[in-house]
Amino acid sequence: AARGEIGSITATAGLSLGEYTALHLAGVFDFATGLRLVALRGRAMQRAAEASEGSMVALIGGDEAQAEAVCDAARGDGVLVCANFNAPGQIVLSGSKDACDRAVTAATDMGLRGTALTVAGAFHSPLMQPAAEALGEALASTSFQKPNIEVWSNVTATKHDSADTELLKQRLVEQLVQPVRWAQLCSGLVSTHRIV
Repeated sequence: AARGEIGSITATAGLSLGEYTALHLAGVFDFATGLRLVALRGRAMQRAAEASEGSMVALIGGDEAQAEAVCDAARGDGVLVCANFNAPGQIVLSGSKDACDRAVTAATDMGLRGTALTVAGAFHSPLMQPAAEALGEALASTSFQKPNIEVWSNVTATKHDSADTELLKQRLVEQLVQPVRWAQLCSGLVSTHRIV
């Protein structure tokens, strides 16, 4: 959370699941609703992970263009995408297990370091589409309030439109299958709020 004057929160953000905490702090939904949504999200993601053989790879030392080049070189007939832009030089790839295995080799061939991650599935990739659909159905019947402070989106790396709660719900659905742009979000949040 960004602080204006002491004790006054002016903006919130949270990485992946943490975006729900940020939304709760901004008054978008109450604690019980947040718990219900994150539990449903977790179950849906687990089912999607079990339905596909997916994995993730941490790519160290590359930028977005290099990460995309690794994906292109290793994808083959599988799925392989950039999933998390965690920090400059640290990007996580996500997709089919065989493509992730090839990505480790492709990264080395390009002078980067790729490390296979021990995860349950290919999160923030198209392999999570069944989870996104389940979450979308749950969000459609969930009442959201307009945020009372800025909340920044993982998908767009910009603040959510506080007047459009339906678009906010859509961004949460997209978050399951799109990359989390955390590094870009943090950079924008810091520059917007002049955090030092």
